[in-house]
Amino acid sequence: MTEIKLLIEQGREYQALWPEQRALSVIFPDPKIIKLSKLLQKSAAGIACLSFVAQYLYFGHEVMPRALAMSLLVLSIPYQSLIWLGHRAKQPLPLGLISWCSDIRSQMINAGINVAPISRKASYKDMALLLNQAYSKLNKAFELP
Repeated sequence: MTEIKLLIEQGREYQALWPEQRALSVIFPDPKIIKLSKLLQKSAAGIACLSFVAQYLYFGHEVMPRALAMSLLVLSIPYQSLIWLGHRAKQPLPLGLISWCSDIRSQMINAGINVAPISRKASYKDMALLLNQAYSKLNKAFELP
């Protein structure tokens, strides 16, 4: 159980770190998952309640267990997305993305920004941190792949 809590917390951190840039949505699935996760965190409770009430009013008390199960499933979807994001944050980067991150790091160093080096065991969270720094400190003109 603590591992799931840890994944959810890491997912929240990763969600907060990832820069909200349209250009990244074309390359990575992460911005789409993050956007959906934020939307579901706001609306899942309402959808679950509405679903439960509608099924109860339309079908009666016979479907209460099924309606409750469906509502619980809807309530779990935001947590499932955070678990996915937490798992994604820990995954190691492929070599192509590591070299791309190194290129971005060199662009930042050339602009006079001090950035920590990218290791060969870098994760997606490390890349999100680097991209966040690049978008916030550079003039958004650094080169994407």
